[in-house]
Amino acid sequence: MRESGLQFLLPYMRAYRGLLMLGTLYALIGAGAQAFSPTLLGWGVDALTRGVDNRTLALYALGLVGLAAVLATFRYLLRMLTGEIAAGVSYRMSQDLFHRLLLFDRETRQQYGTGDLLSRATSDFIYIWRFYSAGFQMSIHALFLLLIGCGLMAVTSPALAGLVVVLLLISVAVQVRLAGVLEHSFVRVQQELARLSGFVQEHLNAARMLTAYAQEQPVGAAFRAANQQYVQRNLTFVLQSGAISPLSSLVVRMAATVIVLVGGLMIIGSQLTVGQYVQFIVYLALLNSATRQITGAYERLQQGSAAAGRIGEVLHRWPKIIDTPTASAPKLSGHIRFEDVGVWAAEQDRWVLRHIDLDVPAGSTLGIVGPTGSGKSMLISLLGRIHDPDEGRILLDGHDLRSLKLSALREAVVYVPQESLLFSMPLRGNIALGKPDVPDPTIYGAMERARLTNDLPQLPKGLDSIVGERGATLSGGQKQRAALARALVLDPKVLILDDALASVDMKTAAEIIAGLRQGVSQRMSAVEHADQIIVLDEGRIVERGNHSALMALGGQYTEMYQREIQQAAEVLTDGDH
Repeated sequence: MRESGLQFLLPYMRAYRGLLMLGTLYALIGAGAQAFSPTLLGWGVDALTRGVDNRTLALYALGLVGLAAVLATFRYLLRMLTGEIAAGVSYRMSQDLFHRLLLFDRETRQQYGTGDLLSRATSDFIYIWRFYSAGFQMSIHALFLLLIGCGLMAVTSPALAGLVVVLLLISVAVQVRLAGVLEHSFVRVQQELARLSGFVQEHLNAARMLTAYAQEQPVGAAFRAANQQYVQRNLTFVLQSGAISPLSSLVVRMAATVIVLVGGLMIIGSQLTVGQYVQFIVYLALLNSATRQITGAYERLQQGSAAAGRIGEVLHRWPKIIDTPTASAPKLSGHIRFEDVGVWAAEQDRWVLRHIDLDVPAGSTLGIVGPTGSGKSMLISLLGRIHDPDEGRILLDGHDLRSLKLSALREAVVYVPQESLLFSMPLRGNIALGKPDVPDPTIYGAMERARLTNDLPQLPKGLDSIVGERGATLSGGQKQRAALARALVLDPKVLILDDALASVDMKTAAEIIAGLRQGVSQRMSAVEHADQIIVLDEGRIVERGNHSALMALGGQYTEMYQREIQQAAEVLTDGDH
């Protein structure tokens, strides 16, 4: 995971190579100023031991203040620059992730789960931000500080500098060796967070049902167990990180002990001045700070690498259905033809659809009915290339759907599901979602065809009324008709209604279907006036014809139609009572 995470993370920095070079220069100047301070301090101490006038002493003091000012200025510039890089990289990466999620097919989204994808799109980006901002800034400054500091120490006393460098190399080698343990532990933390997010998202959506079945206590207990698992994983990571982090400080303290002992002996032997001794002691404090910064940056690197690996895993998953290299976008009118179409479900080890032959001329309506699991939804999903057939082909105006650009196909074929999804925005924005600049007359025309205009007086601000999250302020029938109006605004060549009028009364549903130019629907009362009706059973067409012909046949269609009419009559009778 670490390698793949870094391989995915670093390419996003290519667009910021100029800023990275500038940041490297800032870090070099700042680190150089900080690293030269102990040397200047050592010169000042040696000058004091020899005797110095006030003017020379003031110059040493001003020099130290000037170096501190240079350090502060360039550390600030580096922080601002790395913040800009972090913001740009996070923005570009999040845009790529969101766009890829929109392209995913349903099966791929279900493999991850909503909570897992939300976790990757939120908390993982926090660690990527930390890597690019604080991690990069800390590591590059500290690295230059170590290199320059060790170089200046070597000029003063190669023997003492060699001891310090050997101890620091041992510390770095051990931390690098243990880095894989930290990253693996952090990935498990993020996985537990994803599971926890999924649990919360799923149960919040079902809050009303849980209350109705008095499941608050069992769900609360399950949440506590999931939360405890997340806490345990997090605690394990913190303990492992806490065990590794002090290594750098321990090494510096060991080096300090060596310098105190060896340096003292060298002063006695006149091999080292007091100023140089002080210089080494101050360098140890700086190197201690630098190694802590590198340790922190390395930890952020592991976290950023793990987080980027999780995001990269999603970004490297391409949708199963994409444009072919020769895909085209011809002008379409809406003539649909199925030629011996079949769909094989490997997980169920059966044919969901088999030997489907259909011809739906442009401007006509098709009704698809059948028992649950007969293949209705699968057949509908083939029209928008949510799935591709495993055998046979589907033609739109003589073009195989697989030869059309997806953008052109989905402009011509618009799908309205049974569960209408509306956003927390004005009704106007929900209806004009596909065409934000559509004029009001077009919106009103679509609403008229969807039989929604009569409901406008019930809304306090008409088209400007906020419908609430998921259309909470509208009834079920109003939400479905609003979703239908949204589809009609796009003026599709083929309109697919996947039981999209289930919450609309039978009379209004029939009026809507009758007013549509071209459509595919499932509901019995809605398909009654369709030009052509097919009955599916176990993935095959067992009956076809118009309503009158199928009723005269007295087969499955007749039984299903009479059953729905009887259920509707029972609902009306119960309402009267």
